[in-house]
Amino acid sequence: MDERLWYRGDPVPTAPKLSPREGELHVRMRKECAFFLRLSAVTGLAFALCFARCPGFGLNAVVYALCWTLCARLAARRLGLEKRRHRFWYGGILLLSLTVFWTADGFLQAVSLLFCLALQVFWALDLFADVGRWHFGKAFSAAFFLFARALGRVTEPFAHWAALRRSAGSRGKGKYVLLGLLIALPLSAVVIALLLSADAAFRALGGRLFSAWDPDRLAVWLHWGMCFLAGSLLFYGVLAAQTDKPEPEREMPAARAETVVALTFTGVLTLIYLVFCAVQLRMLFYTDGSGLPEGYTYAEYAREGFFQLLAVSALNVLVVMVSERRFAVDRRLRAMLTVLSGCTFALILSSGRRMLLYIRVYHLTVLRLLVLWFLVVLTLILLGAVLAVYRPDFRLCRYTLLVCLIGWLVFVFARPDALAARYDLARIRDERNMSNTCAALLSDFSADAVAELRPYLGNMGNRSKWMDTYLEATIPTRYQSFGWRCFNYSLWQANRTAEEYSHGN
Repeated sequence: MDERLWYRGDPVPTAPKLSPREGELHVRMRKECAFFLRLSAVTGLAFALCFARCPGFGLNAVVYALCWTLCARLAARRLGLEKRRHRFWYGGILLLSLTVFWTADGFLQAVSLLFCLALQVFWALDLFADVGRWHFGKAFSAAFFLFARALGRVTEPFAHWAALRRSAGSRGKGKYVLLGLLIALPLSAVVIALLLSADAAFRALGGRLFSAWDPDRLAVWLHWGMCFLAGSLLFYGVLAAQTDKPEPEREMPAARAETVVALTFTGVLTLIYLVFCAVQLRMLFYTDGSGLPEGYTYAEYAREGFFQLLAVSALNVLVVMVSERRFAVDRRLRAMLTVLSGCTFALILSSGRRMLLYIRVYHLTVLRLLVLWFLVVLTLILLGAVLAVYRPDFRLCRYTLLVCLIGWLVFVFARPDALAARYDLARIRDERNMSNTCAALLSDFSADAVAELRPYLGNMGNRSKWMDTYLEATIPTRYQSFGWRCFNYSLWQANRTAEEYSHGN
């Protein structure tokens, strides 16, 4: 190299950087991008048709899950990655979509939809590695980074399509113009929508230029277009990210710390829990009132400290999992973790006992049912953690995911709003105040609870004005606004009950 270049301040020439090697399946996906682009377009169209400007969720979730499952299976088969274990992900997604159709509770629907999204990401990871063999840290970090990498690949379908056109021998610059228009279309749609809503004069000008299109109709079409792009680009982006740089199946061996550390802190915790559990046995499992603090009733004592016990129980489950994973397990640590788990079972039992006592005095709500469900799921997860202490090859991550999935399906299909309403209605003693009591219950529950009123419609005396409005106007209006696309079984049952109530007036 000429040293005079250095003294003149010119940049020193360096060797060009080598581009990272492209994955073999990513090359195949790029060459056959026409097939995968069609699958992505079908997925995006299904997403737009099902969820664009939808007033709620119901049948649309089931239809989209069926369409996504079909496209996912075709994509995996085309890449030669379809495996029998993938049926777990497909079945879980379809069953979760059925829970969205089955219930009208917005919180339960949101959790089910988020669960569906998580299973879709895990399916993509499972194309290249058996996710069930991973531990929690690797599974959830890989899912998070895959979702982030998929968002970074949203422009890749356009690049693959352009490469396909070049390989086909197309000439001229028309393809570049078309690619530019495709990129400009969503950007222009977003910019125009924002400007139309930002300035009245520009909105009036847009109305004169597009007299056949009013701003509201334009906003509707823009919303449909954005839903189509979101569904299709995300589907293609996940496949592109995984085929190019898949998450390696092999895990790095966990660094094992000294066993004495785990023995020390688990021993201290176990001693504290043994004393606490002895107190709980006296307080909660002897119903003669002996041992309660002065001035306390069972309901007050049951409510106090419940969530603290719940948090301690969850913390103990994490302690057992981390100790089994991060410390060298020997006989002493196994024995200590077993005793700690036994104390945790006692804490969970005490928490459940407290909640049942509180429900007996007051009434049942969806939140209290959710807490009882969580205690059951936590108990099953702790059983798996104890089993993993004695069997290091036990797939705790897969077991936990299966427990959470089955538990959630059972919980939602049971419709907790309906269960709570049925329990509370059965405890009503004063039938003269039936209407006001039912109105109070419906104000706390979703439409799932409306059908439980049928046995009591004939016993209502004075009609509640709020209940008249809710059953004669709110429920029918909501049911009609949902239409066939968002048809919901629970809302349909509520509408039938509302019709019977109206005819009885």
